[in-house]
Amino acid sequence: MTEDSCENEPTRRQWVGFWSMICQQTQNAFNDKMAQFTLIPLAGALGFAFVLPVGGLKVDVPSAAGLMIALPFVLFAPLAGWVSDRFSKRDVMLGAAIAQVLVLALICGAVALRNIPLALCGFFALAVQSAFFSPAKFGINKELVGSKHLGFAANIQQMTAMLAILAGQILAGWLFDERYTSSGGGVEMAYKAALPPLLVLAALSIPALAMAIAIPRVPAQDCRKFTARLAVSHFINLGELWRDVPLRRAAFGVAFFWGFAAFINLWSVKLAQWMTGGGKGFGTLSSIFMAAALLGMAAGFGFGSFLLRRRIELAWVPLAGMVMTVTAIALAFMTPDGTAFLVTLGLLAFSAAMFLAPLNAWAQDRYPAAKRGELQSAVNLQDCLAGIVAVLLIGLFEFGARRLGISPGLAFRLEIGFIGLLSGAVTIGIIGLLPRDFIRLVGCGIVRSIYRIRTTGSENIPLEGGALLLPNHVTFADAFFITSACPRQVRFVMDDVFMASPWIRAFVSIFDTVTIRRDQPREAIRITIDALKNGELVCLFPEGQLTRTGTLSELRRGFELIARKADHPLVPMYCDGAWGSIFSFERGKFFAKRPYRVPYGLTMSFGREIPAGSGDLETVRDALHQCSAKALTLRFRRAGWADRIPGGRAPAVENFRNVDRDQRRRWWINGHQIGQIAALPRRLRFVVLAREFDLLELPGALPAFSEMFHAPIRRRPLFSGRVEDHWVGGDGLRDAILSAGPGGGSAFFDFGARALEHLGIPGIAHFPCLAVGRTVIAMSMPHAPKPQADSEEQPGHKPGTWGKLLPGWYLKSGPEGEIRAHGPAGPEEGLVLPAGATLDAEGFLGPGGD
Repeated sequence: MTEDSCENEPTRRQWVGFWSMICQQTQNAFNDKMAQFTLIPLAGALGFAFVLPVGGLKVDVPSAAGLMIALPFVLFAPLAGWVSDRFSKRDVMLGAAIAQVLVLALICGAVALRNIPLALCGFFALAVQSAFFSPAKFGINKELVGSKHLGFAANIQQMTAMLAILAGQILAGWLFDERYTSSGGGVEMAYKAALPPLLVLAALSIPALAMAIAIPRVPAQDCRKFTARLAVSHFINLGELWRDVPLRRAAFGVAFFWGFAAFINLWSVKLAQWMTGGGKGFGTLSSIFMAAALLGMAAGFGFGSFLLRRRIELAWVPLAGMVMTVTAIALAFMTPDGTAFLVTLGLLAFSAAMFLAPLNAWAQDRYPAAKRGELQSAVNLQDCLAGIVAVLLIGLFEFGARRLGISPGLAFRLEIGFIGLLSGAVTIGIIGLLPRDFIRLVGCGIVRSIYRIRTTGSENIPLEGGALLLPNHVTFADAFFITSACPRQVRFVMDDVFMASPWIRAFVSIFDTVTIRRDQPREAIRITIDALKNGELVCLFPEGQLTRTGTLSELRRGFELIARKADHPLVPMYCDGAWGSIFSFERGKFFAKRPYRVPYGLTMSFGREIPAGSGDLETVRDALHQCSAKALTLRFRRAGWADRIPGGRAPAVENFRNVDRDQRRRWWINGHQIGQIAALPRRLRFVVLAREFDLLELPGALPAFSEMFHAPIRRRPLFSGRVEDHWVGGDGLRDAILSAGPGGGSAFFDFGARALEHLGIPGIAHFPCLAVGRTVIAMSMPHAPKPQADSEEQPGHKPGTWGKLLPGWYLKSGPEGEIRAHGPAGPEEGLVLPAGATLDAEGFLGPGGD
């Protein structure tokens, strides 16, 4: 198995190995904590304390335990990292499993001999075993599941470990208290209360060796031999870690979490000790506090595995830090004997896990393969130094409280309040380091609350390496839509014309967006090419402007040059449903309008890669049209559309009942297509000539459009052009208009056979359209108004054409050379267009040529 063996998709054997590793590390964590948290209350019942040689100062077992757990990671971190890289991580994990069995046997023997110092030596040995086990179990994740699933795997690993720690601590404390209390107390009974659970634990650790054996034997990544210098190479490993600035920052964040967790852990144990006097009930109460914290933490890691299942998102770190700050400060004002205290403690732990989850996964993904164990051991060293600082900080608070005469109850409040304020300071610093990630996450969260986004074809985006994403451009919020839908982080290229808006300028400055000045495009092109060569996913809107008609505008040639010089593939993309949102130009203006509904449904379709050498204008335009068809297919995939009937009793509505289910579904799709352009307005009535409507001579999708977009249909027996109505009809309506003479501002959407013949009636706006088999293919519409005097023209109609091709259609040649329109609104074989039909560069469909 090579370093990149899992970069596509892990095999079943690799997944079996991953879950076997999860089982082993879960059992390992449970055994560690069950044994350790049996020994802590045992030592408390015996009144055992460590006496320092200097000044005879006594250190209680809970404080000493925190140091004993952390110290092996400090002493043996470089050796543990070397072992993890020098040998197969599977072999290291097997050796750790064997060592745990032996250490548990030692602890059982010590308790049986009534030798508490020897038992605490076993406590320390368990921590040593964990120090060697940790780099191997973290480092093997990527080798088993690859980068794609690393966020999921890392957080499943953390979640199951926390659940095991939780179960071990709760069971240990409860069992000891039950057995010790029921026996009446005393030194002898304390030993008898501890020994049987420890014997069972040691016996059950033996079958768990099979889990380590089931893990695939991954190859060693480093062939260096052991040297004496290696055993003290702490600062060398730390130096290598710190040279990578982003990795150094992530490692500091991870260390802060473990220091925070150690502080909360010891704080809660000390709190339970103070509340119970360290006697009966101490183990149970400390287990309850631990349960609240570890359940919250396990839930946080589980939630993290869900959030990071598609990609590793660092922006969750500052959000979690905010919650950590608020909940820690809230604990300072609560009494510790109520349900609210436990819930808040659980929420604090939940947010702490969410703080760690992205950092841990990101760091594991960034480690070089040959240095993964060493760097992880350096991270472990930092983590444990942070844990030691946390223990010393608690001791400093206790010392200060005694010197100043502060009551223990107030001291506990000050301690948790301090750690809350420290979390706030760290969070502010992280936001300063990750402003784009934080704002992107918040912005995407807001977008997801307003828009229900579904995607298709996301597997077409390369997992790594540079690629140029080419989407249609409908709204100012497209960047957030694309970011929400894309499994990779995206860097955007934006036209300098948008820089007039202060909001856009802020977006550009935070998100490292490349701006293109039309009079000086070379620098922007160079930056974009460099970004692609650096492996970034770059998004460029090939239309170069926001559509004000809802249809695809003419494509610009800049992307051809960029793709060719960078030699990276193109990925077309289409967003369906954005027209009509508050950020689109529907209703004749951007912004300043009420949403039609919340949430608003969007479908995003990613097309297949286009090689750089094949990415010309025509190929990309056709790919975008095909993406729009796939987006509509996803939107209308539910079977219910085939059974849905529009409201009303008109013959055209009744016609829905008389057609087969496939045709019914296609008319609903076609109605949606009509609503995605600036032709017939939404929520305004349109008028038809009664005889054409009743004789079913009009497009079958009109009732569907009417219901979907709340645009009432009015049937009239005669044409009247004295009001500003939108008329839809064919040759019958044309003849009626010609007979009536000049109008008063009405619009005529002409689906007749003579639609391309200019009407030439004053006061009547004539918009030629094309329907084939009563299915709308193209529509003309008014020219788009200009939001600013210097805005580009966007024509809605063009002489000699049927108007713009509707989103959801793409054109292909048929078996006899005829042109067919394909899409989910038509039959599988497509709809045959009039002879010679062609689509020009602006998207207008005509009978031939431009």
